[in-house]
Amino acid sequence: MMTNKSVYLKEPSLEELRFTEMLLQDEDTMKFNEKWGGTVPFPKENWEPFYNAYVKSKDRLYFHIYNLDNQFVGEVSSRFDEYFNSHILNIKVLYRFRGNCHGYDALVAFLDHFFEDKNHKKISDNVALDNKKGIEVLERIGFKKVFVTSEYVMMELSRKNY
Repeated sequence: MMTNKSVYLKEPSLEELRFTEMLLQDEDTMKFNEKWGGTVPFPKENWEPFYNAYVKSKDRLYFHIYNLDNQFVGEVSSRFDEYFNSHILNIKVLYRFRGNCHGYDALVAFLDHFFEDKNHKKISDNVALDNKKGIEVLERIGFKKVFVTSEYVMMELSRKNY
């Protein structure tokens, strides 16, 4: 288990993917995804294939974020993307828990594990242009803008710059 100030990260059990389903179905949380469909269906029959592909994979990292009161706050993960030749970051914090540094603290705990324990060299994130807060948090941690499209900004953080 990884901890940092206001949160801890935990690899979920198969049954705890009910929290992932809740996260992906929360309209306020998934507002950032409106352009691409908004909420995302994640029915129970998809849990086991997802669990095997993400949680049990050696090439991917997937954790649930909990606050220190043991409340589910969100998720943080990465997967390798051959097109970008980089691990791609994913972090979602339930809307009602935003503004409490949970995302920032979870990201620091995740990146410590990613760079130190897993010895990866870089991580990227394609952030929607209108997600100003997300861009701000990544920049505060040290991510740099690599390029901008009409829909997103690609940001990158190397182990050296972390």
